[in-house]
Amino acid sequence: MGVENAKMLREEAAAKARESVGGTLEERMANRMYIAWGEWQPDYEGWIKWSNDLYTADAVISAIGATDQKFRDYQASMKEQRDRCTMEMGPIKQMTVGDGVAALVYEMYLTPKGMENAPTFSMMVTEFNKLEEIDGKLMVTRLDLYTDGGNLRV
Repeated sequence: MGVENAKMLREEAAAKARESVGGTLEERMANRMYIAWGEWQPDYEGWIKWSNDLYTADAVISAIGATDQKFRDYQASMKEQRDRCTMEMGPIKQMTVGDGVAALVYEMYLTPKGMENAPTFSMMVTEFNKLEEIDGKLMVTRLDLYTDGGNLRV
C-alpha cells in the first residue's frame, strides 16, 4: 500500500460503505467518513468543495499550529500547503467510532512542487472527528488532527 494505489483503495472502501444502509448512529458515522474519504480531492478547489460538504461552517479545527482555527481560516491555510506540495490521502487504516466521535488513522503523502524528481514524504495521521446531525446530514463540528511527522523530520 502506498501513494500509487491510495485513491483506488479509498474509493473501494467508499463503495462498500455506500452499500450499507441504515444501522446504528456509529455505523452511519463510519459510513459517512469512508464515503467522504473516497470522495476526497487533491486539488485545492476540489478540496474546498469536498470540505464544505463534510465540515460545518463554524467547525473548530485543531490541525495546523498550536491554536484552534475556525473552519474558514483552516481552509485558507491549506491553500499555502497545496501551493507548496501535491497531497494524497491514503485509505483509512483503522477507525473507531463512539460517543459522537470518529477516530481515523491513515497515511498522508506530500510531494514538493517545482522540484525535479521530488521525493514523496509520508506521515501517519490520527484524526478525531466530532460529528453531529445537521439538517439530516452528519457533519464534522470539530477536528483534532495529529501526525507523527513521518519522514519529514530532519
